[in-house]
Amino acid sequence: MEHNISTLPEYEALTTVLRRVNSQLSAAECHGLIAGALNTQNTALISRFFSEDDERMKGDAEFAELISHLVHLTAQGYRDEDFNFQLLLPDDDVSLQGRSRALAEWCGGYIMGLLESGIKEFDKLPKDAAEVAKDLVDISQLDASLENSGSDSDLMHLEEYVRVGVQVLYAVLTNTNGEESNAGQQESNKE
Repeated sequence: MEHNISTLPEYEALTTVLRRVNSQLSAAECHGLIAGALNTQNTALISRFFSEDDERMKGDAEFAELISHLVHLTAQGYRDEDFNFQLLLPDDDVSLQGRSRALAEWCGGYIMGLLESGIKEFDKLPKDAAEVAKDLVDISQLDASLENSGSDSDLMHLEEYVRVGVQVLYAVLTNTNGEESNAGQQESNKE
């Protein structure tokens, strides 16, 4: 499978590959998980979330290539000086409810990536970063099935908030890696 070197994989292509390796993750969750783990450069721990079927996962070259490509582009997006970091979400032709659910799943995956990478105490982060992290937790728990779940415009604003918010978190966590991010780890190690 050929991938454009500078664009995220197609949402449906990643969904297909995840299903083939018996993953329970949605494509949005998978990308969120990777994005969260990249905040500490610790992506090794998250591979266990992709699938419980290690043999199928290891034997699927397309899966490995797609995940590697996604990790590379996500890391590149974080470092882009023009703030071109993108979220892997369904296309606009998917229903508002489906896109809202995918955004909630993306945020859930992102929080899971942070937690698995050792960022456990959001309150220990600088105020703006802590607020974003808590907002992402709240977004991950949104019920997209609610009757009045908003409009396309509302969802676009929320997607942009998440996109910018995760860049803020990345900047904070990679610039203070020895201080705030380790404070959360140290607190959890005391338990």
